[in-house]
This record gives sequence, structure tokens and C-alpha cells, in this order.
Amino acid sequence: MKLYINSNGCAVLKHETERIAKYFKLNGWERTSLVGEADFVVMTCCGVTQNEEDQAIGIINSLECERKKTSSFIISGCLPAFAKEHILSVAPKAILLTYQQLDQFDQLIDAKVSFKDVYYNVNPTLDVKLMNMQPTDEEKALIAIDKWRNVNHCQKTYELCTFRKYIWQDDDVYQIKVSYGCPGNCSYCATKIAIGNFRSVNKSLVLKQFREGVELGYHRFMMVGDEVGSYGVDFGENIADLLEEIHTFAPNIEIAIRYIHPDVLVRNYERLKPFFASGFISYFCCAIQSASPTILKLMNRNPNIEPFVKCIEDMNANGYKVSKHTQIVVGFPGETEADVLATIECLMRCDFDHININKFSPRKGTKAFEMEDNVPETVKVNRCQLFRRFMMMRKKEKMYQAVIKSVLSK
Repeated sequence: MKLYINSNGCAVLKHETERIAKYFKLNGWERTSLVGEADFVVMTCCGVTQNEEDQAIGIINSLECERKKTSSFIISGCLPAFAKEHILSVAPKAILLTYQQLDQFDQLIDAKVSFKDVYYNVNPTLDVKLMNMQPTDEEKALIAIDKWRNVNHCQKTYELCTFRKYIWQDDDVYQIKVSYGCPGNCSYCATKIAIGNFRSVNKSLVLKQFREGVELGYHRFMMVGDEVGSYGVDFGENIADLLEEIHTFAPNIEIAIRYIHPDVLVRNYERLKPFFASGFISYFCCAIQSASPTILKLMNRNPNIEPFVKCIEDMNANGYKVSKHTQIVVGFPGETEADVLATIECLMRCDFDHININKFSPRKGTKAFEMEDNVPETVKVNRCQLFRRFMMMRKKEKMYQAVIKSVLSK
């Protein structure tokens, strides 16, 4: 029996997708890259924005046309929770499984290994094209400069400023799912609808996976979850407790945290600070979404972002070599030019290495869906372009400074 599986999701959903693929493999299925020869076709779908939903529907439509009529078509991920009608309009015979229903795979394939007993860490046959990416001409030039001066300033800065070091497909990153969902209630977020209440993965299982990764020789680890930073809040602990325990038996590894809420970082900063300083935490993504108090309040987020900015400024002042990524929502209802400028000022102060820019689109079932979407589409697009230009300008400036540093090295 053969499985075809695809996803248009984020790193968290792609991790879950590979868990599904591993589950099928453990139950004796063969994975194929050809839709037409698969007995089971699985598509995991993102629906965080209208653009992602439309993209997912396009892929579903293509799979529906290509698959064998005798095959089973399963659609999972976030989208089935709030776009059932849209999905069934293009794939009327598809079976929809929400996050809470994934254990139903056991009945669909008469499983010998239960879905709940499967966890995913690494798969060397993932996306070979991405895992074996050759250096770009830009990177080759930077490497040459470093080699000339026998330093690594340019290459390090390049890694910090790009996804290259922490794209989820990297074959030398050991991924560990530590939580599901988010304890927050942001007014625009449909992920909460899809995944449900926040829950941490059992601590003993998380530690077991870290030990397994270390024993296998892995140096780089990624903690995966919709809100990794809130780990432990459902049983009286926090992310700092977990990291301190991991550090006792694996002090020399690097950990990437994807994702951590700004308020969580502030609350735990003093305990996390030594890990940023030492490189034990080498990457994190912390979504500010906006820096305007007005917009943050409408988003049902903490309107006071200043304590978070102070933490990031402290990291920068101390020269911590941690890759700092963020996310912003552009064009939220009521957003003015003053709100945009407040966000740009915050981004300048924080000096993030990468900014993920998302154009707002109302999602059914959220509070923001009921707000008047009063920012014209053309204005949203223009503002997104402004933020992208800002990000590229900052990256080029960092690369220029790295080149100067390498050239002047003795």
C-alpha cells in the first residue's frame, strides 16, 4: 500500500505532517511522490490567512483530479476546522480530520502502531532539494572574503540574516514537538479554533527525545510548537525550568525555539539570558505582530511592548549571537500610518535578523472577522512592500558591516 502526503503549512504543521508519514511507514506503508499511484492521499492544510487557504484549496483541487478514484483522500491541518464547506466544494468525497481527530487514522488503516504512540524527530529523506542547497553566488563571495582573512564574520551574519541555518528541512536539526496550541486569545488568530486549548507534551517524553538526539550525535535541536515559550504552564512549570534541566545533561548543544510570545520572553528573560549569552539558545522567533498600542489592544495582546524591546536591546548591546526572528501583521482593521511608523521604529530598535510579514485577512470565527476591514487592499499591499524594503535594507546593512569587519581583520 502506498501513501502520498503533501502540505502547505508552517514549520509546526510540516512537523506534524512528517509525523503522519512516519506513522504510515511504521504501519508498513510505502511513501510515493506520485499522486496517481497512491492508495492514500493526505494533504495537511494551513488556513492562517486567506492566501494560505486559497493556496491549499488549489492544491486540493489538483490532488482530487490526479488521484486514483479508488484511493482515500484525507485532509487535515488547521483548515478543516473552519473551512469545511470550501474544502468539500472541490473534494466532496474527502475525509476531513481536525487536529483533535488525528487518532482516527488508526481506524482508517487498521493500524498496528497507534498514532498517539508516534513522535517525529528527523527524516533524512525529507526535502533533498532543500537539504542539499548549494551556496548562492552571494554566499560564495562572502565565504571567499572570510577565507581570505581566515575569519567567519560574513558567513555567520549570512546565517543569522537568512532562513538557511534554521529552515525546518535542515537534516542536521533534531526536531522535538513540545506543545500544541497557544494559551493566548488574539482576536485575529484562527489557529486557536483549529488546535484547541494549549497543552504541553509530557516532560519525560521531551527529555527522552533530547537524550536520544544527543546519543545520535545531534548538536542542533529545534523545539517545535505553536507557542513553545508557554511550555509547562499547564502543570505549574515554565520554559526556563525545561531548558535548565536539558542544560544539565547537554550543555553544549544549540536550541532553536519556534515560537515564543514576547510577554513570555520578558517574564523569563533573566533566567534565559545566560542561555542567549552562551549560544545554548541560538535562534528564536518571537512575533510582535505590531508595535502600536492601539492595534495591539484591538488584537487582544499586551499593548505595552516596551519591556520586550528593552530585552532585545539588551541582547544586542551584549553582542549575543542569537538569530532573532519576528512576525508582523500588516493592515489590521483601524491601522493608520502612525501605527505603521510605530512598528517600524520598534523594528529598528530591535534589529531583528528576519521579519515574516503577513497581510491581514479576516478569518471566520475570530473576533477580528467581525471588525470592519477598513484598510484598503492596495494600502495593505503597499505597506507590506514598505516593510519588505525595510527588512532588506537592514539585512544589506548588516552584511556590509560584516564584510568591513572581515576585511579589516588581522
